[in-house]
Amino acid sequence: MSTSCYLAYKYLKSAQVIPDKGMSFTLYEIEEENKIVRILTMLPGQEKAIRHPDPAVKILFAPERCEEITEEEFMKIWGK
Repeated sequence: MSTSCYLAYKYLKSAQVIPDKGMSFTLYEIEEENKIVRILTMLPGQEKAIRHPDPAVKILFAPERCEEITEEEFMKIWGK
């Protein structure tokens, strides 16, 4: 009998104003207990997101300050 392990991910987004440039967005792919798997950063005026497949920061601080987004939204931007 084989068993498979399924990890549930959640996806979050935070926003930050960059003076004289506009809004910057950071999207997070999170495992249980707020462990960051991947990060995307979208800066004002740039067409592409900056990908962080193995981020230095591993635990998300204050996830309650983030907006929940869909996996589809995260993956669409990750693929750009």
